Amino acid sequence: MSFMKARFLNGILFLISSFIWSQGVMEKGPLPKAVSETSGLIFYNGHLITHNDSGNSAQLYEIDTLTLKIVRTVTILNAENIDWEDVDQDEHFIYIGDIGNNSGIRQNLAIYRIRKIEYDRSDAVMAEKIEFKYEDQTDFAKKGFSDWDAESLFIIDGQLVILTKQWQNNRTVAYTIPNSPGSYIAKKLDSLSNLGMITGATYNSSTHLLYLIGYSRFLIPFLVRVKDPTPKSIFAGSISRTDLEIGFVQAEGIAYVSADHYFFSSEFFKRIRPAITSESRLFSFWVDADGSVQDAPADN
Repeated sequence: MSFMKARFLNGILFLISSFIWSQGVMEKGPLPKAVSETSGLIFYNGHLITHNDSGNSAQLYEIDTLTLKIVRTVTILNAENIDWEDVDQDEHFIYIGDIGNNSGIRQNLAIYRIRKIEYDRSDAVMAEKIEFKYEDQTDFAKKGFSDWDAESLFIIDGQLVILTKQWQNNRTVAYTIPNSPGSYIAKKLDSLSNLGMITGATYNSSTHLLYLIGYSRFLIPFLVRVKDPTPKSIFAGSISRTDLEIGFVQAEGIAYVSADHYFFSSEFFKRIRPAITSESRLFSFWVDADGSVQDAPADN
């Protein structure tokens, strides 16, 4: 790349990154360096809870939504962060998805289940383990950029749903397993094609809306809204996809706060050629009754 082309590209990147409000999406600010590899997100007890991905400590971090500071760290004593990629919750438990599988070789995929009653009273907790394998994966050879990678986990009507992040086929496949400890075969439900890299999911049971967050091969973030998913057919309802014009962002985790308010996080990303740096940040957006992204209320 020539010097003039590099300057032009860097200028474009600067202009793009200067816009912090687009299509109703608001940048709240940078996340602490301790969670620069944020990968999953939930909202619980008035705080956001996140974790880092592969090779980091087996810890959950509570983030204040106003100051964006870490206000609490909880260690999972009997868990290993091989490749934690998402987190979700129901009334009684928090579920952490150790489901990352970029190389396609893993045969120890797991979801850690933590009792909220224990999480609430201690900064060091034990987890129960839900182990699984995909019913249709027969090849475990190391290839890289595997179609058996996964970064999204959510709960619908008491069942766990995992969404794969297929690098080769550019689609996501939904698999289901029970939400109780044990060893299971993940059953295939259905799939969506030509979406991009799905990296996070959250299902809001009060509105029957499923939101997926992800990014394209060019690091352009997007939202996918699925109306009225069912436990047997996740993608049966109407589906819409919206590119988010907020620059180059490695969007990772997504969580709802209420029926109309959502957050999503991004992981730190840096590339030398072409020169791209995207900081770890927190974003917020609001939706209307139909689930479409809208401008935030005037007092936000």
